[in-house]
This record gives sequence, structure tokens and C-alpha cells, in this order.
Amino acid sequence: MYLVFDVGATTIKYATMTSEGDILEKGKVRTPVAEDEGVEDFVAAIGAIYDGCKDSLPTSTVSSEDADAPDIKGIAMGLPGQVDVKRGIVYNGGGIRYLHEVHLQELVEARCDHVPVSLENDGKCAALAEVWLGNAMDVKDACVLVFGTGIGGALIKNRKVIHGKHLLSGEVSYIFEDMTREEADNLPEGDNLMERLPSLEMVEAYPYTWATKRATISVCHWVAKKKGLTDEEVTGELLYKWVDEGDKEVADMLEDTYFSIAKMCLNLYVIFDPEIILIGGGISVEPRFLEGISRYVTKLKKLSNVYSSIRLDNCKFFNDSNLLGALYNFKQKYNLETR
Repeated sequence: MYLVFDVGATTIKYATMTSEGDILEKGKVRTPVAEDEGVEDFVAAIGAIYDGCKDSLPTSTVSSEDADAPDIKGIAMGLPGQVDVKRGIVYNGGGIRYLHEVHLQELVEARCDHVPVSLENDGKCAALAEVWLGNAMDVKDACVLVFGTGIGGALIKNRKVIHGKHLLSGEVSYIFEDMTREEADNLPEGDNLMERLPSLEMVEAYPYTWATKRATISVCHWVAKKKGLTDEEVTGELLYKWVDEGDKEVADMLEDTYFSIAKMCLNLYVIFDPEIILIGGGISVEPRFLEGISRYVTKLKKLSNVYSSIRLDNCKFFNDSNLLGALYNFKQKYNLETR
């Protein structure tokens, strides 16, 4: 049995799972991100969950060589930030900023009886779920894009994540979308400007990257601004409700989003040449999201035969994708995968 974590800036979700990806039990706790909380509090929260799961297990009557014996064989974690999978180090940390440059694998192993631990970026975990049991399980090379607070991305080569020298491969949130030379010349002094602000303030202040223009939270923000509403009042579901009611302004903004994503898919296709590009995130549950993207891909690929074999589909998994992918990352790290 494995203890698997999907760590977010608000909530730590966790599950006990079999080696085949079946979820036995699930739970969640608050992520310690208050001003007076830090790495020790985070590791303590993980340790408390581990202790609770360990204490609830029945006495093992199964051989310890069985991966699904009723004890914890490993701890798999998906979390924000760039992750050095081999060394178990987190860089940056999304909304959990104190995790920057933390040797988290070492700390969690020390706290949890030296059970082996694996770490991976949460967006990469969503992609690995598709590689293991989802809509990329029958291919070797894939690209996965996940739309939410940001835009998670992963490039998969030979069924494994490409991380790159600086752990930035697939970090599509930071691709530039729209920016003039004048805007570049008038940026404020200093570095790391975007990361200084909470996400919605960043969307407003620096609308130049793919995430600040096309992530679901960003599209909802720009619609809310046009309508004079608060960000909390606008959701992906509401966007489509307005479209059904004939709201042309919202329909046009969604069309712009489809067009942008279609162009990016074609760009990624000729850069990486994947067998499939998968689209995920909560908004992709709406069939019109992929339909809109595909419509513009069909229009644009008429420009050249080089685009003729591009293949798009939805991700298979949504809510549990990060858990499944984190476990598959553990299996890859410790050479436990069977294919």
C-alpha cells in the first residue's frame, strides 16, 4: 500500500492506494501557509497524516514482498514548483513559497520511518496519470496541457517526463502571449515581478504570459472585469451558461481562448512532434472546450501538410489525476513500473 499526496496552496489531499492505482481511503487537511508557518509545519502535517494512516492499518498477515500488503511501502507526492525528481528538492513552490530549495524528500523520509519518498510537480503528475492509465497509455511521446489557476504542462518522451537542465521543460504558463516593446520598456525595476503578487493581482498587473491570459482563472477574471463582477462570482461553468444565453462578449472571449490554445498546440506539435496532445483541467469537462480548440486546429493546419497528423484529445482523469500520477512517478523512480 502507498500513501499518496496531492499538495496545493490551500489543501493537502491524500489517499492510500494500491500499486495498481486503486484508491482505498481519501482525506484532506489545510496546507500550512500562514505567515508564521514554514517547512517544519509542512513536514509535521505530512507526518501526522502518515502516523494516522499507519496506526489505522491492520496487523500484516501478508508477505512484506507483496506491494499491496497492508503497510506503507512508499510515500508519493505531487506538489507545486519545479521539482528535482532525482535529488528530491523543490524549487520555487507555487503558493507554498517557503518550500524553495528545500530537500523535501530527505525531510519527509526522516519524519516517516525512512519510508522511500518521491516528489514531482503536480502538473507533471497529471500527465503521468494519462501515461499510466489514461489517454496516453498507448503512446510513447505526448504533450499534456492542464488549464486551471495556471496552465500545467508536461512533455512526455518514452513514457517519462522531460524535465530539462533547469527543470523548466513544459512550464508553458510562462510562455509570452501578448506584449509590446513599449510595455517591455516600462516594466517596473527589480526581478521576479510576477511572483511578488497573489495570482489574480499578477493576472491584472502582468497580462503578458499564456497563463495570465488563458488559464481558466485568468479568463474568468477578464470576464468578471468586463461585467463589473467580482472574481468569486465568475466560474467556468457560468461562462458557458452565458454563452447559451446569447452573451456575445463572453462567446468572443472563449473563442479567443480556443484560438490561442489551438496555435499553441500546433507550435508544440512542430517543436516536439508528440503522438498526442491532451487537454485537461476542470474546464475541459465541458465538451465545447476541446471542440473549440479542435475547430481552430482544423482551420490552421490547412496551411501546411506538416500539421496533418496532429492528434488532440481530452485527459481521462480530473480530480484524482495528481494522485495517480504521483504514484506512477514513485513507481518509475524506484523501477516498479511493469511497462
